[in-house]
Amino acid sequence: LDRLIDRAAFGLIELGLRRGDVLSLFLPSLPELIVSYMGAARAGITLNLVNAMLQKTEVAYILNDCESRAVLVDKARLPIIEMVKPGVTSLSQVILLEEGGDYPSLKSMLSSEVPAFSGPETKGSDICHLMYTSGTTGWPKGVMATHLNVWHNAMEFGKVHFTPEDVIMVATPIFHCWGLINGTFGMLSRGGTVITVERFYPEPVLADIERLKPTVFIGVPPMYNLFLKQPDLHARNVSSVVFCLSAATKMPENLIREIEKRLGWRYAEAWGLTEVSCVGATSPYTETRIGSCGRGMDDAVMKVIDEQGNTLPPGQQGELCVKGTCVTNGYLNKPDVTAEVFDQEGWFHSGDIAYMDEDGYAFIVDRKKDMINVGGEKVFPSEVEDMMINHSKIKDLVIVGIPDDLRGEAPKAFIALKEGESMTLEELRGYCKPLMAPYKIPVAVAFLDEIPRSAAGKAQRKQLRDKEWDL
Repeated sequence: LDRLIDRAAFGLIELGLRRGDVLSLFLPSLPELIVSYMGAARAGITLNLVNAMLQKTEVAYILNDCESRAVLVDKARLPIIEMVKPGVTSLSQVILLEEGGDYPSLKSMLSSEVPAFSGPETKGSDICHLMYTSGTTGWPKGVMATHLNVWHNAMEFGKVHFTPEDVIMVATPIFHCWGLINGTFGMLSRGGTVITVERFYPEPVLADIERLKPTVFIGVPPMYNLFLKQPDLHARNVSSVVFCLSAATKMPENLIREIEKRLGWRYAEAWGLTEVSCVGATSPYTETRIGSCGRGMDDAVMKVIDEQGNTLPPGQQGELCVKGTCVTNGYLNKPDVTAEVFDQEGWFHSGDIAYMDEDGYAFIVDRKKDMINVGGEKVFPSEVEDMMINHSKIKDLVIVGIPDDLRGEAPKAFIALKEGESMTLEELRGYCKPLMAPYKIPVAVAFLDEIPRSAAGKAQRKQLRDKEWDL
């Protein structure tokens, strides 16, 4: 791996890239993404990780916003780059993953013998990478993570969870920080082995677990839900996995218990966002408290505040804030937006509603902006989803707020049913009635083939909500 990183670093410098230039990686979850990232970092080049699922308009916006000097892309996504290139004035170099095209090839770089690379020294405060958030409010924002942010988050996460003997299967995309920084770099920091999954599908991934026998699995809640819905799960031998990790969105408690019971895996959770490198809180599986995302990792300090900014005592719900080495430098080219959530005292205001217990464990309730205000009653979508996901006909679902003439807002369910199943609104409401308060029960339902989710597994609530509000 070290030799491949040297070759990547040398090849990028040979193409004319220099310290501080931006290299965009527009690749799926392949080992070459890891090598090219680390090669560029070694050369002092700033990385920009582009979600491999994005399309022309989104890619053009991101490349222009970060003034990308070069882009590394595979053949499948090359047409997008060729379409947007004329409109990205900073873009002077296209590098193709595969050999045999009209562009310089990463594969050729990695097969070339080069001397030991001696690049420019980087400082911990230098920007290591940009990662654009999913853009639930407006266009995506480029989060600026320093070399210290990335090194510290990977090292400390690795210390909490991994050993040199571990083998991790990273099922989450490695163009996102959870899969790359914490799953991949966290394991590599301990000298363990990493298995990447290019695209998650439950049946082939279960087969790969049986074949490759990882000791750790890292995913997001929808992946575990799909595992548990596989009809032949009882016949699978997945006992090599000692524990699994989850983040990105709140894991329902009933799903955790099903994982431990039916998969036989212990469970550990982490909390964070791209803005905190991306983990601010976690705990090892031996210390996990069901429903909690753990305690502040290393020097991370957490607090819960009310709307006036006052720190709340244990047990009271408010906005979760974090301070420490994990907190990044804010958003590229957006000082005003940065100032809204990164305060002058170093606290990042997450927008997550949470409470903490007496021992410092944090419990996420929901996203502040996803809360539904039903006539003054607060409804957190994840709470309703947790209760509904156990319905035998439901494969996946998401709850959003829709306009209501009487109460302002009301919950609506978007549901993906299991194959061959059908359901009515009356049936759904009848199921919910004994489980939750009347104001939490969905007043409407829409059935979809699939719930729209980001590559990180987060439900695209804004996409669904905007249609309901004609935004």
